[in-house]
Amino acid sequence: MTLVLKSKSRSRVWGAEFLELDFKEEAGSGDGYAKVMSEAFIKAEMALFAAQAKEVDIIVTTALIPGKPAPKLITRDMVDSMKAGSVIVDLAAQNGGNCEYTVANQVVTTDNGVKVIGYTDLPGRLPTQSSQLYGTNLV
Repeated sequence: MTLVLKSKSRSRVWGAEFLELDFKEEAGSGDGYAKVMSEAFIKAEMALFAAQAKEVDIIVTTALIPGKPAPKLITRDMVDSMKAGSVIVDLAAQNGGNCEYTVANQVVTTDNGVKVIGYTDLPGRLPTQSSQLYGTNLV
């Protein structure tokens, strides 16, 4: 099973829509981690993210590459195109964040009313919920 398929099945557990590119490129590095993708893939991916940002109410980012800063996947322009009241939860905040507005350990509210959550201790802020979700995923 590739990294993408694992992510796809996990996102469906949460009731989330999984976004797919019609692009043939292996995302895994062979050791279970993601690898740096080609420029063509990144360009297609960023176009998809930009289109979706205008439509969605929440974005949760988790992308990390071992030993490197978190890749910037959500640009300021994308955030600026989002609806007021939308939320971005950047779970990569500790490594610089996947969103250009992310500030580690802070909630940033943009001029257009989008909240960007950059907490680096989110599981510790929600211990009961974290334990329940972890237990559910083990079963």
